[in-house]
Amino acid sequence: MTTTIYQNCKQQLKEVAADAKKSYPDDKPAQRQIINDHADTLIRGFWGRTGSDKQKQQYQNWLSLYACKLHPKN
Repeated sequence: MTTTIYQNCKQQLKEVAADAKKSYPDDKPAQRQIINDHADTLIRGFWGRTGSDKQKQQYQNWLSLYACKLHPKN
């Protein structure tokens, strides 16, 4: 697995977060749920690819942290 796969997933997650915030401007729990669901889908996709488990785990951690950064603030 290369870092471009991670970068593409990160970009997709950023776009999903922007869409969620536009679609549900006043519903922060819905925004968080959409972001988390998409992050989970992307993370599950990592495990279907070839590569070391250590690298997959690292990408999973990074993407999870990035999803948290995209959550709407209170």
